[in-house]
Amino acid sequence: MYLSFFCFISCKNKNQDYYIIKSKLAKDASEYEIKIDSIKIPVKQGYANTYFTYTQYSEHNVDYLLGYNPNTLSIDIFDLTNRLLYRQLSLVGKKLSLKNLDKKDLDKSRSIVDISIINFDSILLNYSNDRLIVIDTNLNKKKDISMDSISNKNNFFGKILSYSHEFKMFFFNGKLIFNPIYSNFNWDRKMPAFASFDINAGRLAFLPISYSDYLYKIKGNAGFLTSIVTSEHQKSGILTYSYLYESNIYQYDPKRATITCYGATPLKGKNLADSVSYTKGEDPKKWVTHHIENTQFFNVMYDKYRHIYYRFSLRNITQKDGKYFNSILDKPLILMIFNEKFEVINEIELPKYKYSPNTWFITKEGLFISPNHRKNKFVDPLHLRFDIIKIDKVNSNEKI
Repeated sequence: MYLSFFCFISCKNKNQDYYIIKSKLAKDASEYEIKIDSIKIPVKQGYANTYFTYTQYSEHNVDYLLGYNPNTLSIDIFDLTNRLLYRQLSLVGKKLSLKNLDKKDLDKSRSIVDISIINFDSILLNYSNDRLIVIDTNLNKKKDISMDSISNKNNFFGKILSYSHEFKMFFFNGKLIFNPIYSNFNWDRKMPAFASFDINAGRLAFLPISYSDYLYKIKGNAGFLTSIVTSEHQKSGILTYSYLYESNIYQYDPKRATITCYGATPLKGKNLADSVSYTKGEDPKKWVTHHIENTQFFNVMYDKYRHIYYRFSLRNITQKDGKYFNSILDKPLILMIFNEKFEVINEIELPKYKYSPNTWFITKEGLFISPNHRKNKFVDPLHLRFDIIKIDKVNSNEKI
């Protein structure tokens, strides 16, 4: 079951930081300009105004957002194109009866942790990394698959999982991608970190992608920042992924059997998380401090309409004198925009305390991001709001 890593990895670096490649500026970077529009969709009382577990779907030239609403225990579907609530799917109705869901969405053993979609006849819900449930908009249950049964039937000694805000499940070359977690994992041997699941045949296979060299070097001691981050916004035939703990961006090409590493270093802040360990009896806030004092790099998204990539990150900040003045909510949010060679088009530090991390996606209109940061005092409870970041060529009548 464990594939040998046959891929050629073109990730060489001569800088003093052995593990990090420096980013390059695109030659035509000055030809791009950025504009920001805003939209709002009326919502009724009880609806969420921010969705952390969601997916995006387009059909018949209409863009939709499907978000899990723990307040109402439902999947809320919004028509983004026409700015209206399209439908609400109750998960506690007679047909599904998921009565054990946590309304606070804090207990992930009782939550919808991820959503994906093929079409409105096949909406995939990852319930607590325990069951993969496929429904339609009439709440008919098309499939109900035990995640453990997938592992057992394929003789995999471990578990497959996904989380909407980190390792998001998505379809790649017709297979559903998960993150395999091993019962016998150790940091002395590289193991596949991507598993592809054929949902019709029930077969599980592994892609020749592991955690990066740096995480193996420090034996996984990156605190809360050990995750691989993925996006459903992928370039056809090429799988792009990255890690919370380092600035590099990676692409896997299955046809060429190659993994290519690109530099994506921001202008300010750390590019690599410090190693951190925890010994029994130590203050557990040590990991919290590490989380705050290191940069956190989010998923890399491909914009198929403009042929560019986006990546957000939270810049590191310092907790002075060891006192807890700062939290993760105080970290600056940075957006980097790349061309298809991962040369930097622009890097923007977004307004502090405005945007909600992990709530962003792409449509033909542009890059959507939620302006509902938890410290934003101007959150509107009666509307679902998004800012739309739009990239255009200067003096061009066509969008890129």
